[in-house]
Amino acid sequence: MVALFAACVGANQSANAAGWGSIKGKFVVDGTIAPAPAVDASKDPFCVAAHPVNETVVIGTGNALANAVVYLRGKKIEVNEEYKASAEEPVTLDNKGCDFHPHIALVRTGQPFIIKNSDQTGHNTNLGLQKNPTFNQIIPAGEKVELKFTKAEALPMPVNCNIHPFMSGRILVLDHPYMAASGEDGVFEIKDIPAGKQEFQLWHEKPGNLKDLKFTGGGTSKQGRVELTIADGQTLDLGDIKVPASLLQ
Repeated sequence: MVALFAACVGANQSANAAGWGSIKGKFVVDGTIAPAPAVDASKDPFCVAAHPVNETVVIGTGNALANAVVYLRGKKIEVNEEYKASAEEPVTLDNKGCDFHPHIALVRTGQPFIIKNSDQTGHNTNLGLQKNPTFNQIIPAGEKVELKFTKAEALPMPVNCNIHPFMSGRILVLDHPYMAASGEDGVFEIKDIPAGKQEFQLWHEKPGNLKDLKFTGGGTSKQGRVELTIADGQTLDLGDIKVPASLLQ
């Protein structure tokens, strides 16, 4: 029994021996793009007053690119214990100001997902999922519903409002927490990734897969993928990830 216990302990230590590391970077638009067209919300007086904006391409100070998505690819990915508690924390997608907040919703399988309507007008939230059952339901003003997903999706999937066609967003469902969307400053960070060689996907809703990008330590393929080595206890800084303006037109 003692020998068996020792063997189990040794196997567990071996499985976790590689450790954990992180990656970070900043998405920057290389060049200039034309301003996004104004949103026509004229059919709903509430939305006219809310002044919704086109968030397909959001560029911040210094040409920072928001809403670029980075996530870890692979099967049976080991998840750090640091993420155990967050697996039970709800992720909320809010219909607010006739926009979806957040624009890119990131949720794990089994994690509570709440669709909320903070507006004083009705919204229809339509999740165009492939691996999970689709959801297409009116959310009355001030109401909410809760969902849970059982399967990972291959890509960030579309979110739309059939009542207000100018509203759009994306939802990424994975069976692990290693995913991020860049903020208005273009910055993203993913922590506590299993150390070793890992494959990541880089994506943005305008072009889809962010192909042929160059950055510190490598670059993406024509599928928008890159293999990176994650070192135990270290943060791999990809620096500025330059996205050609032509990809975002």
